Amino acid sequence: MLHSIKIKTLSLAILFALSSPNFAYGSPWADSDGAEDDYFEDFYGDEDFVSIATGTKKSVHKAPAVATVISADDIHAMGANTIHQVIETVTGIHTYPSNINRMNPSYSIRGIHTPENSQVLVLVNGVRTTYEFTGAKWNIFDVGVNLIDRIEIIRGPGSAVYGADAYSGVINIITKGNDAVFENDVGVKAGSFDSKNAWFNYGYQQDNIKFSANAQWQDSAGDSSRVVPTDLLHLIGQSEISNAPGPLDTRHRYTDIHMQLTVDNWYASLWYLDLEGGTGAGAAQALSNNDTTSGEQIAIQTGYKKQLSADFDIDVNLQFQQYKAATYFEIFPAGYIDAAGVNYTEGYIGNPLLEDTNYQARVTSNYSGFAKHKIRLEFGYKDSEETTDEFKNFGPGIISEGQTEQDGTLTSVKGTEHIFIGDNTRQLSYLSLQDEWLLSSDWELTAGVRYDHYSDFGSTINPRLALVWQTRHNLTTKLLYGSAFRAPSFGDLYATNNPVKLGNPDLKPEQIDTWDLAFDYRPSYDWQVLFNIYQYQASELLAYVDNQLENSSKQDGIGSELEIRWQPSDTLKVKMGYAWQDAKDANNHPIADAPQHSIDASIQWQITEDINIYSDTYWISNRYRAPLDSRNHIDDYNWTNLSMHYDGIEHINLTLTVRNLFNSDAREASNGRIVNDYPLEERGFWLTGRYSF
Repeated sequence: MLHSIKIKTLSLAILFALSSPNFAYGSPWADSDGAEDDYFEDFYGDEDFVSIATGTKKSVHKAPAVATVISADDIHAMGANTIHQVIETVTGIHTYPSNINRMNPSYSIRGIHTPENSQVLVLVNGVRTTYEFTGAKWNIFDVGVNLIDRIEIIRGPGSAVYGADAYSGVINIITKGNDAVFENDVGVKAGSFDSKNAWFNYGYQQDNIKFSANAQWQDSAGDSSRVVPTDLLHLIGQSEISNAPGPLDTRHRYTDIHMQLTVDNWYASLWYLDLEGGTGAGAAQALSNNDTTSGEQIAIQTGYKKQLSADFDIDVNLQFQQYKAATYFEIFPAGYIDAAGVNYTEGYIGNPLLEDTNYQARVTSNYSGFAKHKIRLEFGYKDSEETTDEFKNFGPGIISEGQTEQDGTLTSVKGTEHIFIGDNTRQLSYLSLQDEWLLSSDWELTAGVRYDHYSDFGSTINPRLALVWQTRHNLTTKLLYGSAFRAPSFGDLYATNNPVKLGNPDLKPEQIDTWDLAFDYRPSYDWQVLFNIYQYQASELLAYVDNQLENSSKQDGIGSELEIRWQPSDTLKVKMGYAWQDAKDANNHPIADAPQHSIDASIQWQITEDINIYSDTYWISNRYRAPLDSRNHIDDYNWTNLSMHYDGIEHINLTLTVRNLFNSDAREASNGRIVNDYPLEERGFWLTGRYSF
């Protein structure tokens, strides 16, 4: 059946290309008077550029990837409160709360996701937001949306450029730094759920000196209406001590600061991020009013970048990054009685601490001295160290034999066999080579490969090939292949007493091979149609076998993504998107919780010179449960947002945003311990004021 669907989908894609108006073989530069060149510029002249696909700047329609760029204007128009709300607007990406990652949103791309979300690489100004215990973005993560210049996203593999974890996609969040063009501004926002927000963006340039500083502070108590009627304690017969019915703990607070300095060819940057929040449904899906998870990150970069000749440039970069994570879990509330009969009079409490320290050096160069070739070479080294500690009042080393009662005193188990994971280090060295080869005026082949060697599990090689054909002045066709890997994390390899995962030091990387056929068609100046089909085979996936992690699973997927953009005038923009995926596990079961069908749409309308409205909506459909979960399929839902902007006062913009406009009862999948799934936010209102100078 799946094979039949593949053939039909591929046939449809080829038919789409062949039946496109003005489709013909041959060069689009046929007119000697240059008229067609001008026509081409009319179609693509103001298009966004993207560097995430190759590491070098390219217009989106020529990028050898399925790429999306979200601009600062787009983010301002939608009135988003979080980075996750922005990413949700991308066709083919679904954002949902993680079951085990403190309800930190995970990104499901093409049916590929896990609760830790370690198959998506998230960067901020090229800096990884990954910590070594999970190999995923930090447990609690956000970026000030008012500080963002643009977001570049590729759906599909990116390991040939970025290495580990660029598996199902790569997201690079780029802030308003020295390379961006932006107005200095300050702003405040307030709204539902006791939400407060303030920010500023400042840039300075004189002669050969550039400096920028950006900061945002945000605080929200979370939506107290996200009530769940039962939790795990109801399932194990201790409902009398449960906090359910009660709300999910979704409070959060962060401070996000960026600074950049450029002097001639030298540059330096600082990024500081401090976050704190609740743990959603709690560590064990037993509601708690006392949990807190926090993270503090600092990244410092410095480097030298110079165009040494017309054909050759070099970038030498040094980076230091440190991330500290701390979580206080009241895993079960006061009065909990464990299987051995111990009564925890002040609660069953854990307090794990992790600290990642990374030192990295890389050299990147581009050479275009060979006719029709642009060679990119990068090599680098990274040293990662993770130190841990754990305080708790339960488990071996804490509870004595025959003990019947335990208070809330916490004891460190660092240096003992009872800690969830010990201190670990790893070293990575890598070499990446890429050739962008202009075969002719309308054919370009990008070929690349990256070699990674890890000190703890060995080496991996990941190639990519991309053929981009400017089929006509208004049609671009792409045939893409990429291999990617997800590195086993410290937790995968070495976790010992973690109730969520037990490690296996013999693990290998997860692998994936992905093929894409993509079209970018502009039937007229005001229409754009983006269509792609893909197929992937993921192997060596981690799964538990007899309570031990093994590379024992696989996943196959096929799907398509369609976007239609229409701009009939300078005052109206419309976008519609549809994504379909059919991903199956090793037992041919649909991948749990991933929507097989999703639809998104948005409209932006400049009603008058001073009034602008933006509305987006999306529909999430056909989500299956895990194989052993007997609950009904997860309900479909529709979600709509509305933002209204007023620019009638000089230098001032006022915005009213309504999220979940129709107050939909929208839910995302739980693992069954919260039986009725996770309710999303009710309707909320926010008012924003921005002053530009």
